[in-house]
Amino acid sequence: MTNRFLNILIPGILLPMSLGTVYNYSQYSANIQQLFEISKFMGDIGFMLIIFFLGMGAATFGRMVELNPKRMACVSTVLFSIGMLLMFLATNFTVLPLYYLACAFMGTGTGIGYTSPIKQLLSNFEDHKGLASGLAITGFGLGKFVFAPVIEYLLANFSLPYMFLILSGIFLLIMSLCSWLYKPNPAYISTIYTAIPYSRLIKHTFLTKRYISVWLMFCINISCGLALISQEKGLLLNLGFKEIAILMSTTAVFNILGRFGMSTASDKIGRKAAYHWVCSLGIIAAFLCFTQNPYLALVGIMLCEFSYGGNFSVLPSLLSKYFGQSSVSTIHAMTLSGWGIAGILGPVLANIFTDNNLFLVLGLLYLIGFIGFTVCVKKQE
Repeated sequence: MTNRFLNILIPGILLPMSLGTVYNYSQYSANIQQLFEISKFMGDIGFMLIIFFLGMGAATFGRMVELNPKRMACVSTVLFSIGMLLMFLATNFTVLPLYYLACAFMGTGTGIGYTSPIKQLLSNFEDHKGLASGLAITGFGLGKFVFAPVIEYLLANFSLPYMFLILSGIFLLIMSLCSWLYKPNPAYISTIYTAIPYSRLIKHTFLTKRYISVWLMFCINISCGLALISQEKGLLLNLGFKEIAILMSTTAVFNILGRFGMSTASDKIGRKAAYHWVCSLGIIAAFLCFTQNPYLALVGIMLCEFSYGGNFSVLPSLLSKYFGQSSVSTIHAMTLSGWGIAGILGPVLANIFTDNNLFLVLGLLYLIGFIGFTVCVKKQE
């Protein structure tokens, strides 16, 4: 007998929480650069690979998640843990290619685990779809908040390799427990006989103007968010702030609030209206960072985190509304390929454009996403 709180909701929050620590990258990016004696851009390639393989791993294994979510949660645990152990070996023996391979493993494991609980939460909490899926995605954002001070402590008291070794043991324990607890409701698991054929999804979903506009809007928003988030620690230092761990935990709170708040609000105001708010807040955030006033820029970072989190949390319920719930795991996973592309575009934007030019570009991109989504995604009949 499946208990929807113990066997779906709790592991649906805690599993993504461990995976969400990939966003703590900026806390140790300078240490990576120093250890391998590489440029900032070469170091950022690791973060790009994590996000790229996250999106592409989700898109590739989305149908398998649809058919066997528990097994794929276990696969996610194994891949993420292998990635963390490879991080330890790469940094301990200073092997740069192994570091990049570790990022690929971590990203793939993250993408699979991220999508695993979504359909079960949408289906088992039918009356509050936005809230339910938002809780899992809030868990992902919670990871950065919870582990920011932990990582700062480990960096201060242990070498970089042993930080990764300690974290790998912590994550393996949490994720193994979640995989054991996770018992999807069989009533909401598709089979090879009931799942909509891929050829039909391609023709009637993935190639439609509505879906393409959602995908582009999602990709643009994530690219803008990543461009800022990947540089967050350096930006805060440049603005003169000292208590980095506290500030990064604070900005992570806004990411969490965006995930939980926008998903919950979307149950009331509608999925499309919620996305209008997400894009609008992104534009305001870019403008505030453009001012270069330390306190306004800090507010801008917080709004960007809020918008970034809301973009993720509203997506599953939006896809369920416009494209149906029966194949939402596959459709959601395919849409996350936009996250993978954004994992390259975001850091590239941050390295090509500097200072105020970056914030002007981000504001323009947010506006393009807003207009495209508004024009192409019509109100559901």
